Amino acid sequence: MVGGMFATCSLVCTLALTACSGSTITQPQDVMFPNSNVSFIGQVLPFLVVTCANAGCHNDMAAAAGIRLTSYSAVLFGRPNLCVPSEPDESLMIQVLDGTMKHDFGDLQQRVSPAQIKGLRQWVIEGALNN
Repeated sequence: MVGGMFATCSLVCTLALTACSGSTITQPQDVMFPNSNVSFIGQVLPFLVVTCANAGCHNDMAAAAGIRLTSYSAVLFGRPNLCVPSEPDESLMIQVLDGTMKHDFGDLQQRVSPAQIKGLRQWVIEGALNN
């Protein structure tokens, strides 16, 4: 319960800081990934929140298939092989995003761009840092 509250507070703070910068992220296409030095707080978490961690999916309340995508610890330690630092081809979330692994619900492939998949892959290649 405390972990869920912490994750929710982290998420709210992240989104609030993003809003203060004048670039509120409300849709997956709002998230732009750099070619390198991808940030968990700046790109990965906002992308996961608006793309995957919404009502009925991979948020703290629903946690579809037992997967939560609402915090760094949930992504790295919530499920084995969900994210394998430096190993994008071994990371289940990359496999789902690039279509290698089937995603049973939603229109995920229509909501994400190749540049976003590349950006998330780059974050994993760079060691999936909590930055």
